[in-house]
Amino acid sequence: MRLLTRRGFQCVLGAALCLTLAAPPQAAAQDSTLIVAGRIPAGELILTRAELLALPQHELTEQPMNFPDAGKFRGPLLADVLKLANAEAGATEATLVALDEYKVAITVAEMDKYQPILAVDLDGVPLAGHDFGPYYVMWPFKERPEIDNETFQAKAIWQVIKIDVR
Repeated sequence: MRLLTRRGFQCVLGAALCLTLAAPPQAAAQDSTLIVAGRIPAGELILTRAELLALPQHELTEQPMNFPDAGKFRGPLLADVLKLANAEAGATEATLVALDEYKVAITVAEMDKYQPILAVDLDGVPLAGHDFGPYYVMWPFKERPEIDNETFQAKAIWQVIKIDVR
């Protein structure tokens, strides 16, 4: 029996690593979780993509400032996500945190009035971490032109990994 040389082992190891990293984005998106913390009874709750998909889904066709074309975003209302987490009735805002630690505050009043969604899919494809996922807050900019401005465009946060309810 012939043993692998160091160079042969490195090649095999490199190939295995490439195959692991080349997993389809849908596989990574399926494993996505969302942390909801702050003013919720559990203190901190981890929601899965499946739990978010079990909520009523809404679609918005929008073209965020960082997109060359419009896309169809699908997901639950952000307010419904807070309800799923049993956010306390006295909560007034949620701070959403992205993978790169970018943060935005969205008031409960804004959620009620404008009904942003927490998108889980873009154009029918699950959002993946390397492509604006796992979750993207999208606002109805076309339906509500009064919010199609820099302030609300900045609240269209992507790569959302945590919601801190206050």
